[in-house]
Amino acid sequence: MALDFFAGCLGGCAGVIVGHPLDTIKVNLQTQNPKYPQYTGTYHCFKSLLKKDGVRGLYRGISSPLASVAGINAIIFGVYGNTQRFQNDPNALASCAIAGAAAGLSQSFLNGPMELIKIRMQVSNDNRSPLRIAREIYYNEGIRGVFRGLNITILRELPAFSSYFVTYECLTRTSSNSPVSTGTMLVAGGLAGVVSWIISYPVDIIKTRLQIDGVDGPRVYKNSLDCLKKSVAAEGYGFLVRGLTPAVVRAFPVNAACFTVVTWTLRLFDEAPSVVESSEVSMWDTFVYNMQTTESTALVF
Repeated sequence: MALDFFAGCLGGCAGVIVGHPLDTIKVNLQTQNPKYPQYTGTYHCFKSLLKKDGVRGLYRGISSPLASVAGINAIIFGVYGNTQRFQNDPNALASCAIAGAAAGLSQSFLNGPMELIKIRMQVSNDNRSPLRIAREIYYNEGIRGVFRGLNITILRELPAFSSYFVTYECLTRTSSNSPVSTGTMLVAGGLAGVVSWIISYPVDIIKTRLQIDGVDGPRVYKNSLDCLKKSVAAEGYGFLVRGLTPAVVRAFPVNAACFTVVTWTLRLFDEAPSVVESSEVSMWDTFVYNMQTTESTALVF
């Protein structure tokens, strides 16, 4: 139990460390003024942030996701494994989709406030701590402010996690006599992460704008629908894919790093079940097996 939780924590932290610079670029592209854009694209944003604040600027706000990654991943995989296992046909893709959606819904209540703090740190020009920002949000906006964007976060996570687990299962299932390799698992995890981001990205950009709204002045948006309408009127539908490139590029190495660390942590302590040697079982079944005796593994989107 302790080893699996430890492996999940390491895997989640590895994913955050690998992917946070691209996440910072994504957030800055999403929140820049469309009439007077500060950045012309992904590479220009990267160079500008690096020139202004160095590597430290690319990792601004990382303490928030690092602090919460263990709890988030425990929720994701704990809910997914139990929801899938108690369905009539656990191995059906429909069961994976339902279990993934349930996992996304459950972790939104922790992930929403975490991302709110992270985003505000990423676009700020100071070095305030996550705790200080959280206190300021609560003091100025109350508990509703802490959970600002929760509804749109849930709307993003349902298709994101559902599509992730379904894609992963499709890519790792095989009818051949050879076992599913670690390389296949890593590629499948990376591609599944890319698919989930492409599907959920338009909702993510609305969520980001809602959570940053009012930081540098009066609030502009009443709710998610108002944000969508006003953004489309001002920028056209193209705003829905602004910052998609760094998000997609980030998705692959984040998931690859996460699953690599989890797998090798378990292997080094000889905890991976022998069932993975069967060609009838995908590498994901290894994680489901571990979830039956513990509470977490790890994944970072």
